[in-house]
Amino acid sequence: MPNLMLRLAYVGSGYSGWQVQPGVPTVQGTLELALERILGERVRITGCCRTDAGVHAQDYVANFRTDRRIDEGRLLRALNALLPRDIGVYEVRAVPEDFNARYSVWGKVYLYRIWNAPTRNPFLYPFSWQVPVDLNLQLVEDALGLLSGEHDFRGFAKLEEEKNTSLRLEAWMEVRGELVEIRFRATHFLRYMVRRITAAVVRVGVGKMDLPELEGYLKGRHCPFTAPARGLTLERVLL
Repeated sequence: MPNLMLRLAYVGSGYSGWQVQPGVPTVQGTLELALERILGERVRITGCCRTDAGVHAQDYVANFRTDRRIDEGRLLRALNALLPRDIGVYEVRAVPEDFNARYSVWGKVYLYRIWNAPTRNPFLYPFSWQVPVDLNLQLVEDALGLLSGEHDFRGFAKLEEEKNTSLRLEAWMEVRGELVEIRFRATHFLRYMVRRITAAVVRVGVGKMDLPELEGYLKGRHCPFTAPARGLTLERVLL
C-alpha cells in the first residue's frame, strides 16, 4: 500500500487546530475530505504534531496510505484545486513504508512574532501579538538565554498525559524595526510550551517579571501566562 508524504502550509485563523474534532473545522479534517473526493476512499492522515486553534504552519509534514495508485503531480494539483485558499500543499512524495510523520521527524522550529509598537500593523496583525509598550530587548535576550539548554519544561506545559517533559531547547531573537521574532528549536515540544514561554519572556521584557521568577518555572512552578495563538507559526519541520 503506497505511503505518501505531504508538505503543506496553512493559516490557522479559521481552524480549531490541526486534529480532527467533531463539529468544528480543522486542518486535518479539511485535508481528509479533499483526499476522499479525489481518491474515492476514506483515508486517515498522520500529522507531525498537533497545532492549537489559531496557530499557523509555514511548513507541516503529514502522511497517509491509500489503496489507490495515483501520480504524485496530479494529486498535488488536485489537492490545491479543492482545498480552501488558507491551506496549500507544496509537495506530495512517496516515502518508505515505515515513514510516520509523527515519529520520523527529528525536530521542529517554531516562530513567534511580536509587533512591538503602539500602532497596529493590519498586515501583520493576524500573524503576531501586538505589545504596545517598549520591550527591554536585552532583558528578553537574557531570558531566552536562561531558558536555552536542557531543562524540564513541565512548568510551561499543559500536560494531558505522562510524557517526557525534559528537552534541549534553543531559543533566539531577531529584531527588524518594531517586529521582534523569537525562534525555538527542539526535538519535540509540549502543549502550550512556546506560547507560555513567550508570554513569560515578554513579562520580563516589560518589567513585570524578573529572571529569578522566570527560573522558578523551570523548577516546576506553573506558568499562568499564555501568549495569543495568532503569533505562533510552525516554521520548519526537520526531517
